Amino acid sequence: MAARKAMAKKTPRKKTPTKNPPARKSAARKTPAKTPAKGAAAKKAPAKGAAAKKTPGRQYLRREDLGAPADAFFAQQPPERREHLEALRALVKKAAPGARESMKWGMPYYELKGGFCALYTSTTYAALSLMAPPEKLDDPEGKLEGTGKTMRHLKVRSAADLDEASILRWVKAAVAHHS
Repeated sequence: MAARKAMAKKTPRKKTPTKNPPARKSAARKTPAKTPAKGAAAKKAPAKGAAAKKTPGRQYLRREDLGAPADAFFAQQPPERREHLEALRALVKKAAPGARESMKWGMPYYELKGGFCALYTSTTYAALSLMAPPEKLDDPEGKLEGTGKTMRHLKVRSAADLDEASILRWVKAAVAHHS
């Protein structure tokens, strides 16, 4: 028995975790009076008026061609796409004779009271972007492409894709949507 007692003193006992450990008494901690509170209460309300500091937003470089005439855009296109772009341009001007044409986002952009269409090119086609929801654009043949809520595109790969009556109808619908 003496040997057991000697062994018990030398080897530490393992503590088994209990479900509800007894509450410990600790010395009262003194906290400084000016310690900020943690969490949501620690955040200060933003300053108002002249005292408010405004952090500068991202600075984007202004495109050099913004608002410029679109003639240079058409002149630099390859002949096969320039022909299609010129035809689309003429149809837009016919459907909306008072529209202002200028460069925006690197492409010819047309607007009256608001922007209603734009022309752009790819390596394989010229395109007309119509800024109107699909329900406003009557397209039973499914020539318009895109899945967005506010825009559709007509991709012109050949002269057969230039359906004058449909294009005039779509451009007029886009103008009406923005009026």
